[in-house]
Amino acid sequence: MPTPDVTAVVERAIHDCLVLRVTYRALDGSVGTQEIEPLAIRFNHAKHRVLWCWSRGVEHIEELIWDGIEDAVETGATFAPRQWTEP
Repeated sequence: MPTPDVTAVVERAIHDCLVLRVTYRALDGSVGTQEIEPLAIRFNHAKHRVLWCWSRGVEHIEELIWDGIEDAVETGATFAPRQWTEP
């Protein structure tokens, strides 16, 4: 689960359209980093808290399970708001 400091970074990035580099532990236990454009924190259909984001590595919207976010740092880049709908 993200620390309060990481949560604050994500919330600021959503508000200010800041690109983040996140360290994420997937449900299968694998850990990786990716650059994302954070869009919103929501609950999905399975009632998991998730971060909806545009993944710059694969160029599509992804759902990151909130508890899997281990770290988030600003890259210094910004992004233009995207038109999107929750899948």
